[in-house]
Amino acid sequence: MGTDQAAGLREWVSSSAPAGECPMHIAEALLQLATEGGGAPAKARPAPSTPATAPMRVAPPSAGAVRTLMVLGLPGASVGQTERVTQLLEAWAKEGRRWVGDPASWRIVALPVTSPHLPVLAMEQPHWALWVEDDLDAFRRAFRQLRQVVEQGGPQRLLAVHPPHVGRKGLLMNLRHVAASYLDVDLLVLAR
Repeated sequence: MGTDQAAGLREWVSSSAPAGECPMHIAEALLQLATEGGGAPAKARPAPSTPATAPMRVAPPSAGAVRTLMVLGLPGASVGQTERVTQLLEAWAKEGRRWVGDPASWRIVALPVTSPHLPVLAMEQPHWALWVEDDLDAFRRAFRQLRQVVEQGGPQRLLAVHPPHVGRKGLLMNLRHVAASYLDVDLLVLAR
C-alpha cells in the first residue's frame, strides 16, 4: 500500500461487491440445520456496542457432542474446503486450546456471504467464522465479505480461520482492527 493506507481502506469501505446466489442444495441443508431441535427460531442476540468488550466464549465440549461452525468466505462448499478449517482446529487442539476439544466433533458448514438465509442462521447458530486466505488480495476480499455480512444482518462476532501458518501480526490484526472500527464486528483472532 502507499503512504495513505487510510485512504485505501476508505475506498474499500465505499466500494460495492457483486451479489451472488446461494446454491439450492446448501440452502436446503441450512434450512434443515436451522430448524433442528424443535423448529422454533432462537431469539436474536443483541450486537455488542463495542466488540472488544464482550469476549467470545465457547463452552468446553461434552463427550460426543457435535458442534456446528458456520464458515463464511471459503472458496467453495466441498469437503476439501471444509477440511481446511478442520486442519486449523486440529492445529489449535495440538497447541493445547481446550475449547476446541476433539476437532472431529465440529460440523463445518460452508456458507456463502451472499446467502439469503444468513440473517435467520445468524439467530440460530452460535458459532461463526470467517475464512481468511493468505494471498495478496486476502485483506480486500475478507473486508468486503465482512461488509456484506453486516449489510445482510449476519453475525456480529466471528472467529478468524485461516491457513495454519498465518501469523497474528499484519493481515489478521489489521483486519480485526478495521472490522471493529468500520463495521462494529468482533473478529476473534487466535493466531500466534
